[in-house]
Amino acid sequence: MIRYALSLVLVLSPVAALSETPTRAPAPTRSDAQVRAPFQSPSGARMLALVESQGRDEPSQSGVGSAAQGCGASTAAWNVPTALILSGGGAKGAYEAGVAAALVEAQVPIALAAGSSAGALNAAMVAAGRVDRLESMWRSIDRDKVYAFRAPVFFAGFLPGWLTLLALDRTGSLLDAGPLRDLIAATVELDRIRASPIRLLVTTTDLERRDKRLFDNRDVTVEALLGAAAMPGVFPAVDVDGALLVDGGLTGRAPVLEALDAGVPVGRAVVVMSYAPEERGRRPTTIRAAIEEAFEMGMIHQIRRDTELARLKHAMVDVQLLRPTAPLFLRPLDFDREGIARAIDLGRADALQCLRALRGR
Repeated sequence: MIRYALSLVLVLSPVAALSETPTRAPAPTRSDAQVRAPFQSPSGARMLALVESQGRDEPSQSGVGSAAQGCGASTAAWNVPTALILSGGGAKGAYEAGVAAALVEAQVPIALAAGSSAGALNAAMVAAGRVDRLESMWRSIDRDKVYAFRAPVFFAGFLPGWLTLLALDRTGSLLDAGPLRDLIAATVELDRIRASPIRLLVTTTDLERRDKRLFDNRDVTVEALLGAAAMPGVFPAVDVDGALLVDGGLTGRAPVLEALDAGVPVGRAVVVMSYAPEERGRRPTTIRAAIEEAFEMGMIHQIRRDTELARLKHAMVDVQLLRPTAPLFLRPLDFDREGIARAIDLGRADALQCLRALRGR
């Protein structure tokens, strides 16, 4: 019966997450247009000029935070070969898209792009040289382009008592990932990835082997990218060559250790994490809220741990942890276009702060 109760909790989580509106901090005094204007796909020259012109003590373009909350000063040059590590997090991946766009436009030499969950799709588009399409994809995305509610789950709510629990217990997943598969197939250009000089590393989890499985430029597929984002129970596991694959975040939310062990010579790794330093969890008042907070807390500590381990294991590499200078107020399944646009713009602004810190300005 406990198993049935947990099934009911989980089926209600995505729906509740979409219907609830998280409490937002007071908006900055500057208008959205003022915040967004400097970051609307500027040229590489203009991006470099922005980095050069803004000093260390100036406020960020987002109106909050400082460089101390993002990248720290480094003895390595700002333009050394760089590994970009993307941790995903559903809709929070929009922040990573803004970061990636700003770094590429500033001509940071990205030698490797690695990711799990939504970060895997972001990394694939960076490797393909399609950062422009990455940002436009995120700005146009909504819930219907990512998932659909499965009929058996929907109608289970109309069954009497124990039949609802029985139906949920026998359901393979709560949501249909068909729209996400179509989005990946229409967006990712595998031929460009195969020929790209940027090394791609995608992390998935093999359910039966209980271990991670990695894909690179040579063997990544649409199904592998779908598996990398398949949150267990929420989306169905994906069969790739006879293996059932799910979200790579279970075994490596931010695959910085795997990236630095891949044999690609880099002088810096930028690990992007979508939780602000001052962001706090909600006080859980329900079982669903407690599960959500526990899951996100586990992800945050896993990223911190792996970042510190990477610094110890690869002492010659400058490992930077880039976090938002303000909370994103986005839940993983909350594909709200306004919130996503804010996350992209904040990612661009924070990436500029990171570059200023790396240049010692």
